[in-house]
Amino acid sequence: MDTETLEHGIMLSQMKADHKALSSTLAALAQSQFPPKAEKNLRKFAASEAAIYLGITPRYLALTADEMGLEVEKVGRGERRYYSLEQMNQIRVYLAEKAGDDTAKALNYDPRRKADEDIQIIACSNFKGGSAKTCTSVHLAQYMALQGYRILLVDLDPQGSASSMLGFVPEMVSEDDSLFASIRYDDPRPMSEVVQKTYFDNLDLAIGSPFLTEWEFFAPHYATLAGQEEPGLRNRIADIEDEKKQKGISNKRLRELEEELARNHAKLSDCLQRKLYFTRLQLAFEDVEDAYDIIICDTPPSLGYLSNAASFAADHLLVTIHPQWIDCESMAQYLATSIAHNEFFESTVAKQLGPEYLVPKTLQYLITRHDNTSRPETDVVTMLRTQLQNVLTSTMLRSSAIAEAGNVQQTLYEAERSNFNGKTYDRALDSVNRVNSELEELLKSYWGRS
Repeated sequence: MDTETLEHGIMLSQMKADHKALSSTLAALAQSQFPPKAEKNLRKFAASEAAIYLGITPRYLALTADEMGLEVEKVGRGERRYYSLEQMNQIRVYLAEKAGDDTAKALNYDPRRKADEDIQIIACSNFKGGSAKTCTSVHLAQYMALQGYRILLVDLDPQGSASSMLGFVPEMVSEDDSLFASIRYDDPRPMSEVVQKTYFDNLDLAIGSPFLTEWEFFAPHYATLAGQEEPGLRNRIADIEDEKKQKGISNKRLRELEEELARNHAKLSDCLQRKLYFTRLQLAFEDVEDAYDIIICDTPPSLGYLSNAASFAADHLLVTIHPQWIDCESMAQYLATSIAHNEFFESTVAKQLGPEYLVPKTLQYLITRHDNTSRPETDVVTMLRTQLQNVLTSTMLRSSAIAEAGNVQQTLYEAERSNFNGKTYDRALDSVNRVNSELEELLKSYWGRS
């Protein structure tokens, strides 16, 4: 064995040993911190906070809860009221029904989309780590759920960070219970059977896990094989069509040809689905469209096959930007690569399926982790707003409150304000709310709501 081969063998052996040691340690830690039967719970909301989410006064909230006969938690001598998110959503529905024919008023209480309004799909993307994609995705998902929308959060990152934030341990989730099961090529499961309920009412999750790395490997493999199969199938279909046109063909032979034609069209359809790998997530979503108002995709920090599938499925691409020059250079590369990918997707779909399968999409930019006291960062923000279209007016500020909440797998919506410096928490929450409210208004505009 030569020296180079020996060195490679030593490196691989070390990798295996290190992986085994680290994995066993992390598994033991996960078992101690997240026992198999442990469940994450959402805090209850004080009357003042619940009233703000519902758009009513605390007094009217109390009167409505009593009118409905809800068993509300009361604390202390003053019997301060606390409401669960489930109770808040029950109140939403009750008030919307009470509004009767006043559609605008009913929608303010219960904003779920109507039968003539299409589901909206958002993909949060950037191929550079540290741009706050997961933080943005989870906070947006929880904000929308708090507003009364039915949300599906789709964790496309094999690291499963969004899933961890919602109380799941990706390494302990079986393949059949992960998102991978609904997009794999061998015996895929319907998305409705993969989606998991969470402790956050109206917010469901398709769990990201290490199994997704397999899809990054198999997607190009199956696409290549499908590309090789397609010409033969098309030729056989053409031959069958020609034979059907021949004079004097017997009824028996015609029936045989019809059956063979149907089989080959089915094979061609399956072949195209494998070839057009980037449509696979979109097709998986069709199974759950009626159950949700908004789907939010948290993509991995790359422009690989998973990110491309999310981008193609999305109605709105939300690109997160950290306002530093090196991140802007990275984003310029991201845009160049995305342009090439999307041009290929659109031309391929138009050629293979028809231009009617292409739908308009929007591109929005969100400035994240912004230190608005930093002059250099402020200069970068000014440049971005000058050079780019559709940069959200609101920015997500850098905050120790967001970081500290994240350290214990919480968002600002879950964390207790009393655990932070009050002003720091309020400033961070206001920043996040402004961003999410702006995105909510964008979606409402696509439903034709003022």
